[in-house]
Parts: sequence; structure tokens; C-alpha cells
Amino acid sequence: MPRTEPPLVNFIARGNTPNEWRIVLVVSGPWEGAIPAHLRALQNRLYGCIDGALAGAVAQKFPESKGKSLVIQVDCYNVRRSDVDAFFEMFSTSVFTAGGYKGAATGNAYVSGIGFAITFNSTLSSIH
Repeated sequence: MPRTEPPLVNFIARGNTPNEWRIVLVVSGPWEGAIPAHLRALQNRLYGCIDGALAGAVAQKFPESKGKSLVIQVDCYNVRRSDVDAFFEMFSTSVFTAGGYKGAATGNAYVSGIGFAITFNSTLSSIH
């Protein structure tokens, strides 16, 4: 049976510095149907990345990443920036400030921190 949902993570790569690794999610458009449904799917992928990173899944697969900073990067292709920007800004700036994720990366054995970045058609546009 063909997969109808995108993979949780498209690839993992070394970051821009020796202390950084990137978890890259590719989001392809154009989006059809209700935008909130696409944003919920993206949110679920982001939470899955956070959960996996905090639980050590990245460090297990890539031992050199253990204890390093992770950036969850969303690469958007053929997706309208206006459909994603506000959601991504809110998510990336608030996920670790309230609720069950508050302070989750602090003192974690597998990551020293988790940040976020987004690109649109390969142009880096924001880092949090």
C-alpha cells in the first residue's frame, strides 16, 4: 500500500557548526484542501522530531550528535509562505515555554538544545 503521509523526517545532517545537527523536514505543495489540516500534520511531524530527539533517537542513529544542539529545519517547496509563517513562528517560539515541553531540553542527555529554522523554496528565512 502506498504511503499517503510524508515521512516524519526526510534527512539528518551536520549543521553549520561542529556543535550543530539538523533534522530536515520537507513540506511539498501546493496544498489542496483545508490549510489547518496541513498545519496539524506539520505540527505532528515537529512534535515527533522533538520527542525523538529528547528520547535519544537521533543520538542513537548518529552518535556524534549526542550532546549537540539540534535544529529542526522545515524546507517548504511550492507552499505559500502566508499559509505557514504565523503557525511556524508561534510554534517555534512557544513550544518550550509552556506545557509538557517546558524546559524539556534543559539537562537532556542527548541534546544541548533544540532550535528551529524554515526555508521557502530553498531560501533560509528564519531561525529560532
